[in-house]
Amino acid sequence: MLVTAGILPGSLAAAMAFRHVAFDTPLDVTPRPGETVTPAVTRFQETGQNVYVSDATALADGKRLYTEWCEACHLADGSGRIGASLVAPQHIYPRTATDVGLFEAVFGGALGAMRPFNDKMTQDQILRVTAYVRSLRTGGS
Repeated sequence: MLVTAGILPGSLAAAMAFRHVAFDTPLDVTPRPGETVTPAVTRFQETGQNVYVSDATALADGKRLYTEWCEACHLADGSGRIGASLVAPQHIYPRTATDVGLFEAVFGGALGAMRPFNDKMTQDQILRVTAYVRSLRTGGS
């Protein structure tokens, strides 16, 4: 059975399916109790488009979150130390070249030391940090 992102209250659009980047198993992206579902999360779950990729305020917040949660393993520039390079043209998990795949890796974790962050960050925060990672890839940080 495929678990999808679920139809959020007030939404009639079909939701995308999210999968673990290493195992290709379904990810349940139902919001945690008390988690606010922002319009950005709703749009992402419906379309796979991260509206924060060109939002300066969201990118600044993404950088702050990256520094807090990601930098120790992936380094400030994303080149990787313990964790994989986030900026190299080759990806351990090819899906992480996309916004959806990058979200899946942060939300659900991967192999090795990459743990899931769905219990540390909200989905909106994950979208912000993945938008920031995307800016590292394009040299926009």
